[in-house]
Amino acid sequence: MIKFHIIESGYFMADGGAMFGPIPKMYWERKYPCNEKNLCVMAMRCLFVETENRRILIDTGVGNKHELKFYQPHNLKDIVEEIKGIGYEPHEITDVVLTHLHFDHCGYATCFDKDKKAIPTFTNATYWLSKAQWENYRSPLLYEKDAFYPENIEPIYNANQLKLINEDVELLKGFSLKLYDGHTSGQIAAFIDTKNEKIVYPGDVVPTSAHVSLGWLSAYDNNAALAMEEKKRLLDKVVEEERTAIFYHDAKTVSAKVVQKNGYYFLKNAHRKQ
Repeated sequence: MIKFHIIESGYFMADGGAMFGPIPKMYWERKYPCNEKNLCVMAMRCLFVETENRRILIDTGVGNKHELKFYQPHNLKDIVEEIKGIGYEPHEITDVVLTHLHFDHCGYATCFDKDKKAIPTFTNATYWLSKAQWENYRSPLLYEKDAFYPENIEPIYNANQLKLINEDVELLKGFSLKLYDGHTSGQIAAFIDTKNEKIVYPGDVVPTSAHVSLGWLSAYDNNAALAMEEKKRLLDKVVEEERTAIFYHDAKTVSAKVVQKNGYYFLKNAHRKQ
């Protein structure tokens, strides 16, 4: 049986114009508020999945190895302590799925030891990443280069804990990893079937509930046209399979089902934080 736990790993500030790209502020501000400096609060919502013999972490938040003053990280949680609160020690984690290698998704994949050397946080885990994303990180586009920090992934590679996938894979029965391009090369989205519901963890393919609308893209998307096509491909599957989407970056809307009508996508049964 598959069970999942949502881990709220913390928040940071992002410019609304960057997060919502081509959408004018007069529209996106109605769905996602900002402060007087045009900054929006962004969550980093990780997912912990447990089965009879697997303990899987999907994304890790920003971590604590780097100073990121521009993004004003705040209310950060130690991912190890959060997992301990669920009932597991770091060495018991069997798998870590990294949707992609942008720093706000994989910071706690590694940690500093007593000598300030970066090492894998989860010493017995297999870290899953797409080969396309790995190659993109190793030879990044200038546009994306500053989003990658070697300390977040090189220690995992050096420890032979990195597992690269070339295509969609079923990690275990009811738990699949599927690849999507556009935001970045080979981003992973997780499709998970629990006893009570089917869920999807789309990462930055659909970073907030506002981005469910197809034309609502991000300036952080490497290829806007492709990102829109890939988002449609994911949402069509979510609608068909009646899945609940868990939004990584939405500070208020944790999850929602998605419905489609006349080519447009809408939220249904949204779960919002109080």
